[in-house]
Amino acid sequence: IQELFLRHRARTAIIVCPAGLQLKWQDEMAQKFGLHFEVVNSETMRLVRRTHGIHANPFTLYPRIIVSMAWLPGQRAQRQLRDAFSANKNRFAFDILVVDEAHHVAPSSPSRTDNVGRERRGYAVDSQRTRAVRELAERAEHRLFLSATPHNGYTESFAALLEMVDPQRFVRSNKIDPQALSEVAVRRLKRDLREAKGFQE
Repeated sequence: IQELFLRHRARTAIIVCPAGLQLKWQDEMAQKFGLHFEVVNSETMRLVRRTHGIHANPFTLYPRIIVSMAWLPGQRAQRQLRDAFSANKNRFAFDILVVDEAHHVAPSSPSRTDNVGRERRGYAVDSQRTRAVRELAERAEHRLFLSATPHNGYTESFAALLEMVDPQRFVRSNKIDPQALSEVAVRRLKRDLREAKGFQE
């Protein structure tokens, strides 16, 4: 994020994370990089309307935003985002999208029981959260999805996440190409960092 800002390749950024991590992200970005991010939620929206008028939109007012993935799919957030998308003449409403704990926005794979009683997984189903982040990803030029949790083991669910990151390389219904994956994914294991971090075997 800092690098893109310094190179004038980006001006706006939105971070989507669990609600419990919003203040941590805000503190870390301020302390480590000197970047102020505004936490946008219902309270922020009320404050913006009081200070800037009833038509003010925090998604266009602030260049750097943090929003919770639980609040994002809600009606108020979606209405404001739609207005921000339509107000933006470019294809992208945000220069950078970061999704932390990205496994929470992957489609779920509902279980079902077949005719002999074995549990089978059905087609991955998009949640409201999945749809909200996908729409946001389509409106962001640079996308970074972060997670320290392994995906659920279902290729279609993982492919749906990859499709949000890069829809040119990945389609959720297709098999994942290992070469394409290596071009967009960075995976770090504890054993890779043991010398630097002192992790036990």
